[in-house]
Amino acid sequence: MRNETFYKLRYPLVLALLIPPVYAYYLNMDLSAVGTSIFSTLAGIQASIFAIVFSVVILGVQLSTSQYSPRLPDLFRSDTIYLRTVGVFAVSIGISLLGLFAYGYVDDFWIELWMYFSGLLAIVSFVSLFDFVDRTLEQSTPEGILDRLEDDLTASQIIDQAEASSDDHCEPDPFLVVLSVINSQINERDAAAVYLGLDIISRRVSELLAECSVEMLEEAAPVGDSLEDLCTNRLTSTGETAVATELEEGATEVVSSLETIGQAGVDESLDRPVLLPVRGLSDLVLDLDYDGIDERVRGEAIESSKDVLQNAAEAGLWKGTGKATRYLGWQLANSVHVRDENQNYDRRYTSAVINYFPGTLRELVDSTADAIDDDTTNWSSPYPGRAHDSYSEARALQAVYISVAELTGAFLRYELKTGVNFPDWGHVGYGWVKAISELSDSGLNSFKQLWIGTTLYLEYLSNETPDGVMEEFNPVLRREVSDDEIISVIEQLLAEEIDPTQWLNFRQTVDPVEMPQTGYQYTFNTDTDKSFEDWLSHRQDVLAAGIGGGFVGQSEFAEMLQEEAESAEQDTAEDEDSE
Repeated sequence: MRNETFYKLRYPLVLALLIPPVYAYYLNMDLSAVGTSIFSTLAGIQASIFAIVFSVVILGVQLSTSQYSPRLPDLFRSDTIYLRTVGVFAVSIGISLLGLFAYGYVDDFWIELWMYFSGLLAIVSFVSLFDFVDRTLEQSTPEGILDRLEDDLTASQIIDQAEASSDDHCEPDPFLVVLSVINSQINERDAAAVYLGLDIISRRVSELLAECSVEMLEEAAPVGDSLEDLCTNRLTSTGETAVATELEEGATEVVSSLETIGQAGVDESLDRPVLLPVRGLSDLVLDLDYDGIDERVRGEAIESSKDVLQNAAEAGLWKGTGKATRYLGWQLANSVHVRDENQNYDRRYTSAVINYFPGTLRELVDSTADAIDDDTTNWSSPYPGRAHDSYSEARALQAVYISVAELTGAFLRYELKTGVNFPDWGHVGYGWVKAISELSDSGLNSFKQLWIGTTLYLEYLSNETPDGVMEEFNPVLRREVSDDEIISVIEQLLAEEIDPTQWLNFRQTVDPVEMPQTGYQYTFNTDTDKSFEDWLSHRQDVLAAGIGGGFVGQSEFAEMLQEEAESAEQDTAEDEDSE
């Protein structure tokens, strides 16, 4: 029984304990003579009050909790205070009835002692009833319910409930009830309760990850399936609900919760808890609409995904980073494909090409380059490095290239389809060069040449596309790539040893992690005056002649890089200020 209950009832308790014996003493009453009346009165009053109060309270609980979740009454039914109160009343009433039946068969002394004991039990029963009602009313509030639910979300209880729901589909998922409460408070626009509930989930899942082994979090394992459902289904749906009700704080907190889970996976060196939150964030990127709140939440989701991925790559979790990067790039590209001409708001897309993906590439190169044999790696294969049933370091690196190529192709396809400019192509060109620079000392020459060849193909397209498409795309390579290396790449392109269109012109239609390169190829509808081969041959002749081919010198390149970075930061700041 809680200390605050005794504190609230301290005066009534003292009076209840002192008045009856004092009253009987001063009146010189023979309690044994009225024993049957006292025992029957105690039993009748307790039974009546117990029945009335419990009926009213249970009805109130059902009415008040039905707005949160139909499963909440089960929570109250298993509450220890409920069970204790029922038990105390049953014992107290039973003692009174037993004294009534024993009356006339035992000495008066024992009858009086029994009456005092029955009265004391009656007082304890009423205190317990008061505590139960007080606790029940407290738990009928959103904060009270969430605090009670938090008690049942310990790591061991989550594991037990996940295993139970896996064995019996009638058993609820461990996160079902708390998310039902959160969603109900989103509809009520109670931001404080939504924040509290999501904070409970992120903290409890972080504690769970600290207790789980890798095997427990694998696909098809009960805890792994529960975590996947939470990150890729339940939390994303909650975020979409918050956006639909224009509760931006709730949607932002969903993003923050997913990021917290991902960071906990990084802290515990677990790959799958890195992948799943980024998948959930990526699905938000695609599923949200294109109004003001939607775009702001989408930007937060992209930013949070970047933070998780770069931290995971820095921690050496290349498998989770590679899979999550590929999924994020795919959903970013999909969200560009489905936009119309009035939805060209470039919130974070250009930043993804400029900083996010190159930054992830840098960290992945540091943790995986030594394990990759560049000479034997087929970078054009959907499964570079190993067999189809395993995930290699090379495939993790390739995921960054495919994501950048797929997103850039989506930019170009959007502009050709709508005639409306989408990204800042100057920044996009800078992002491609920055990625190439991250590979300079990696020893992955073939992979670097693939990036260079694709950059050259994009430069060709920028010259051949109509006015207003790919404006100001001017990648500057000379600082990072020598003329001899560019000529070598051109020779490979002309010999068709490098295919820059493989991913740039490809539309993935299913999960790219599970089924890579499953979709269809498309061509850009451009009225070209010169073929790519002729353009390459001309560029090769220019470089061989030492003219420079339009590339800039080292000092000018450094200035341009600085201007591109400052311009990108300024554009992002202006976007945020405009909201």
